[in-house]
Amino acid sequence: MRLWITRTSELPIREQLVHQIVLGILSKDLPPGYKLPSVRAVARRHQIHSNTVSAAWHELREKGWLELRRGSGLYVRAMHPHDEARGELDGLLTQLLQTARSHGHEPEEVLARLGHLVRPRKHKRIVIAEADPAMREILAAEIAEYVRVPIDSAGTGLIVALATRMTKLRRSLPRDAEYFTLHVRSAGSSLEGQSPPGKDALISIASRSQEIRFWTRAMLIAVGIPAESLCEVDSSQDGWRDRLGLSAVVVTDIVTGRELPEGCPARVYRVIADSCMEQLKELCG
Repeated sequence: MRLWITRTSELPIREQLVHQIVLGILSKDLPPGYKLPSVRAVARRHQIHSNTVSAAWHELREKGWLELRRGSGLYVRAMHPHDEARGELDGLLTQLLQTARSHGHEPEEVLARLGHLVRPRKHKRIVIAEADPAMREILAAEIAEYVRVPIDSAGTGLIVALATRMTKLRRSLPRDAEYFTLHVRSAGSSLEGQSPPGKDALISIASRSQEIRFWTRAMLIAVGIPAESLCEVDSSQDGWRDRLGLSAVVVTDIVTGRELPEGCPARVYRVIADSCMEQLKELCG
């Protein structure tokens, strides 16, 4: 996986590293068993202090994203349970959870889906648990294209949140709360079927969300786009459209995409994976 560091970013370098690795794991660009480069190698390649890289790798290990193999290095941790089954039913359920998790479904999602199959019911409202207003607007706009139920940021209903938020969110939810994890698209699926711009073409990344701009930049670099060809444009600032004039293509989110000048060559990056949208359609109505 290619990493990039922006020293002018509002995000500290340690957080930039953590975010890129987590994004790679969640989008499956970094599969279980993938070996991370050493602290020394990353520090030397990007000319940053080894303590910064070490702190990022340590945080990822503490949060369960990575595992240390003695004498070998750090690897992406397999996200399936290893507990031995107790009894025939326990064995069947454990196998179900392992299989579901290998396909990207967390145990909580499996339980919610089993509950839906046993006692079918449709949710009449979606509540987006997202603190950042720009990201919340983007998620709501994407979901609204698939699901015809009210979408709010508070109240009762099916609680949805990005995978990067859900682990912390679950700790604060009532025991009987129903929730659904939104998985992000991988770099490959986001750009599938689209021809790359010319070698020296300027690519603008336009969004109100700093996180979207960061993700998109990381994904483009991961698939081989030179970092110097990329220009970030904050669409919440006055005059942002004027900065797009020299762009060969504008990569944007669904909300900013609706506000681009007429004739602007745009490619809309969608955050939520198609598989999640299909499941939401089944859960709501």
